[in-house]
Amino acid sequence: MPAGVPTSPQPVLAAVDLMATALYLGGTDHPLSVPQDTPAYIGTYVNWAANDFVNPSGLCAGGDPGCTPVAVYTPEQFWPVTGLNDIRFDQSVAAGLTNLAACLRSAPCTVTDPPFTSTQPRALTDTSFTVFAYSQSGTIATLMKSDLIAHPPAPSSVSFVFVSNPNRPNGGILERFVGVELPILGVTFNGATVTNSPQPTPLMTVDAAHQYDPVADFPLNPLNLLADLNVALGFLYEHPEEGAGTPELQGQFQDSTYYLIPADTIPLLRPIAALPGVGPLLATVLDPPLRVLVETGYDRTVNPGAPTPAKYLYVPDPIKVAVDFVTAIPTGWDNGVAYLTGDPTNRPFRTTPPGPYGVGGPPVYTGAVDPYGPPTPAVRIAPSRDTAVLTGHRPAGKAQRAAAPVRAGTRSAVPNRRAASSTGPLRNRS
Repeated sequence: MPAGVPTSPQPVLAAVDLMATALYLGGTDHPLSVPQDTPAYIGTYVNWAANDFVNPSGLCAGGDPGCTPVAVYTPEQFWPVTGLNDIRFDQSVAAGLTNLAACLRSAPCTVTDPPFTSTQPRALTDTSFTVFAYSQSGTIATLMKSDLIAHPPAPSSVSFVFVSNPNRPNGGILERFVGVELPILGVTFNGATVTNSPQPTPLMTVDAAHQYDPVADFPLNPLNLLADLNVALGFLYEHPEEGAGTPELQGQFQDSTYYLIPADTIPLLRPIAALPGVGPLLATVLDPPLRVLVETGYDRTVNPGAPTPAKYLYVPDPIKVAVDFVTAIPTGWDNGVAYLTGDPTNRPFRTTPPGPYGVGGPPVYTGAVDPYGPPTPAVRIAPSRDTAVLTGHRPAGKAQRAAAPVRAGTRSAVPNRRAASSTGPLRNRS
């Protein structure tokens, strides 16, 4: 592919009037345009985003099938990660923002419509839009939301659904290091997604993050090396599109509702969990004490909607950490016994099953700060998407991204140990 932004075919523009439209933006290396992505990939990606996030949120008026899906072209390039001839991150985001803004303001924009076999420009004249953004496109949607607050697109109604948002106010990597610039990569750490859209027509937002995904759940203290190593592995295990899990309401902040998708096993232990035979048991036993140590890099009492840059001096109470660590050792033993026997109530050391933040950790829900209403539903409990296409990475040639075979157990090499060792129902996995 030549340097710069890929071009699209230029047929005659057509204005199409829709009831309600969901605009789907891809992640890095996936512009959701043909031929850069295959129709199979685009269709599977849109189905995943629609079924697991957009439709359950209720933000797209009418819901499925009343919500018409449209894949919006965004470059999704990141030199040199996606290719030596590609553009840099900020340039890619700017180009994507220009196209998304055109879509929302009824100007000609480049889109791929079902059945996703061709990409072409046309104007959308709907008055209700829901924007779905994943990973890099979360920054595009973040900038778009700020622009819509400054310049409302009357009479359109716009809402947002974020997954793995790098601008998540508390946890997003572009807010953790806000103000930093990396000129060689063309990356500007531009801060948090705004939450203060004006009423009575706010830009209602749902933001879901996988625990330990470094893009959206980066440690509060970057000097905590164990937490850093954990999220480094988390990029492999918690950031891919096929990641699944049960969402838990994390909090509200003005127009935004936040959800966390807990990690059943911390990324540090995922390689061990994948070992045949004893691997899953070892991961089950070791997870509680190691999770206590990993969580020392976070302050989980802060609302996810509160802009929270890195705090290099943050250290939790060492006495409490020591007590929790000691308690976590027999907790791991109990988890192992429950796993081996298949009986979640079989806990001979009489420990309490830990939550997502480990032994002694706070509850996931952090409360509501100036909420605009009740929490917005987030994602379906039992993901049912076909992940065969979503597991694909860039092949040797960049002209087209083909589907890769399903990797069995991508996120389920280890059954849900914490759920299996509790009295609650098991989390459903894809």
